[in-house]
Amino acid sequence: MITTAAHPEPQALLDDLLLMEHEDPGSRKDGMSTNSYALLGGGDDAEGEALFVDAAFDYLLPSIRDVAERGYRPAGMVLTHRHVLAGNDGMLDDLQAEFGDVTVLLHPVDAAYSVAADPHAVDHPLENIEPLKAAPGVGFIDPVGDPEGRALLARFGVEALHFPGHTGGSVAIYRQRDGLLLPGDAAMGTTVRQAALGLEEVVRPWPFMSVDDARLREGWLGFERPVSNLAPYHGRASYLGRDAEEMREIMRHLTREEPTGAA
Repeated sequence: MITTAAHPEPQALLDDLLLMEHEDPGSRKDGMSTNSYALLGGGDDAEGEALFVDAAFDYLLPSIRDVAERGYRPAGMVLTHRHVLAGNDGMLDDLQAEFGDVTVLLHPVDAAYSVAADPHAVDHPLENIEPLKAAPGVGFIDPVGDPEGRALLARFGVEALHFPGHTGGSVAIYRQRDGLLLPGDAAMGTTVRQAALGLEEVVRPWPFMSVDDARLREGWLGFERPVSNLAPYHGRASYLGRDAEEMREIMRHLTREEPTGAA
């Protein structure tokens, strides 16, 4: 169910993974949820800390406070692609002001994106979204190439994989120990209607929403990590505890040559 309230209550998907399900204008139009996540730290490395994924929306600050009140202070925010920042001016400032030093991770290709320099911008009008510039005291750290970014992710047992296609700097978040994959918008879940009908699949975004759908397909063709738990940014929020055969069926459309989409 899509949460339409401005304060979605974090829901447990796994022992250490919370979902904040909400809507943005685009997903509402398409009948899809927007899914932000919190990874909860455990053990010595990240005890009492949380790593948020794609939660840079001002109306999610109360949800982030909820997580903090459960004993998990925000340590970082991973942005899987630059679209997450569109229209959310000031949220990162507020996050830093309230919780102190919160590391914000965004791939440098997306952090440096300029519509004027994008040859796809005219052909892909929905791509004309520039990331908000980092405010004073809020810098973007590379989750793939910067040792600081990799170290923060490692404290939560995850890594960032550069997964270009939807945007040039898209990343997916992966955890080896339980096959957890947070693909951002490299894969979309089903619409609310499709989920109600029992459809279980993920697809690539419509080609006009991505800078290079063929490159995204190539990424999925070359992806060989085992996946048991899949939680995309848009659409049905999660496919959990699946065996290899089930997950191959759910993910089969990601590699097909024909364009895909949720319609």
